[in-house]
Amino acid sequence: MTPQPPVPPRSFAARLASVRARGLFFARLVWRIGGRAVMQIRPPARALPAAPVAGMDAGLIADHDQIIEALQTGDTGLLDRLGPEFASSIDVDSGQPRLFHAVELGNLASLRWFLAQGAALERPDKDGRSVLQAAVERAAAVDEYDDAPEDPLPLILALLDAGAAVNAPSRQGLTPLHVAAALGLAEVVQMLLSRGADSRLRDEGFAHATPLEYAVQAGHQAVADLLR
Repeated sequence: MTPQPPVPPRSFAARLASVRARGLFFARLVWRIGGRAVMQIRPPARALPAAPVAGMDAGLIADHDQIIEALQTGDTGLLDRLGPEFASSIDVDSGQPRLFHAVELGNLASLRWFLAQGAALERPDKDGRSVLQAAVERAAAVDEYDDAPEDPLPLILALLDAGAAVNAPSRQGLTPLHVAAALGLAEVVQMLLSRGADSRLRDEGFAHATPLEYAVQAGHQAVADLLR
């Protein structure tokens, strides 16, 4: 039998796009068949830490479902009851900064509340992502099954206006522009470039590639044209 030539390894951009696509598929599936009912199968909320942050309403902070509902609907009245300390707190269950929950749930009013309280934009999440990268990935997740159909671009703009570092790399070395290019988000790429994103930067950890190279390898021609 004639030996087959070796298959070249897939580029990181292709691997990233594949992982993101699988993740988005399962996320959409969960929202479609479970929706908010998913929250009903969560275990009871953990007890508060022995020394809760001063100023936060202990009853509210223990009610995870109510907090998620407030973040998803932009209920700033309830967020005000939690107090400004909540904006800089970390969720006990997930280990994520609450600011990232606001971004991932996609409600602009909730995000603006966090920004008005002075939430730390430079703090990464538990996976090492910047908050701007999380907002870029949120833009890729919007579809017909989304409970928060707001335009995701204002979320990114609000973070930029508040001082989020446009070229801040993640723990994996990816800037928000790398991620937007790999995911084919032309409008996001345009916005980041207009706010000073450096298209010449190479990622520090994976492929040592520029955003243009990510866009080309992932087959996003329109994005590649913006980056040339």
